[in-house]
Amino acid sequence: MAARALFCMLMMSIAPLAMASGPSGAQQKGAEAFLTAVASGNPQAVAQELNPDELANLRSRLLTLLRAEDIRSDNTYRSRLFGPGRSLADVNSMTAEHFWVALSERLRLRAREYQKFEWLGAVPDGKVVLLVGKGIPSKDHGGVPVVVTVALMQYGAQWRAAIPSEIEAQLDDLLEGRVAGTPAPASAGAAAPAAAAAASAPQPLAPGISELLARAEAALADGKCQDYYDQFMSPNFNHATSHSAKKTLINACSNNENTRETMITTLRIVQELSPKYEMGGARAVYDVSGQGLPYERFVLERDKDMRWYIAE
Repeated sequence: MAARALFCMLMMSIAPLAMASGPSGAQQKGAEAFLTAVASGNPQAVAQELNPDELANLRSRLLTLLRAEDIRSDNTYRSRLFGPGRSLADVNSMTAEHFWVALSERLRLRAREYQKFEWLGAVPDGKVVLLVGKGIPSKDHGGVPVVVTVALMQYGAQWRAAIPSEIEAQLDDLLEGRVAGTPAPASAGAAAPAAAAAASAPQPLAPGISELLARAEAALADGKCQDYYDQFMSPNFNHATSHSAKKTLINACSNNENTRETMITTLRIVQELSPKYEMGGARAVYDVSGQGLPYERFVLERDKDMRWYIAE
């Protein structure tokens, strides 16, 4: 009886493997195209290799969540997914591919570059087929085979990659505000880097910057776009900007609520950040990358009378 029970257990354990079959040419093409796109590090390329139905469902699911929280006058999820500088109107206007590209700023999806693939089997899992194989890198990259797995879904006559479960887990972490990992304790060998980090600690905010940012924000909140450009943009900016170009900027600020809200949000974000000073302290440069804004830096400059202005 014991031998029969053991035999049954072994058969049950190998039954799922018996369901695997060799992948079709279309499945291999879809899996290889996806892995190549991931290796490129280009989110747009990855989006083009994902199943369009999967992308559309992801966009729909998350937008439903963002709209629901917006009704409650909340933006916690939106900030966690896209950064505090991205408005709901901006997110809502994105195509499914652009939605993925914007999300990718906060996701980690990596793959090695492979010279060729050896596919071992295709395992059905509901609507998904899991392709399991080995990626063979070039000899210049070591040549060590690496096990790869790609989940595929049929899309017409093609097979396109499903959104990886690792990405779904990362999205859940973002929404729930979970930290991916805890830093390891510093060792004695880390003393030098720690000292260097301490040396590069943010400097105290220069006098006048806080007042400038607060007054500029207040002007925009009151819809005084002309005052914003006349009083708070630097003389260098106004000298270098033609009358017609400046008028266009003022009209965009006055007539487009989304544009004005982005400008206000930028000012609020930088008030929570510490700038890096350049040119002997005459320029204050804020790194706003990853904040969901359409630019990666925000710059202030000081004139000879020690007054601060927005430079760009």
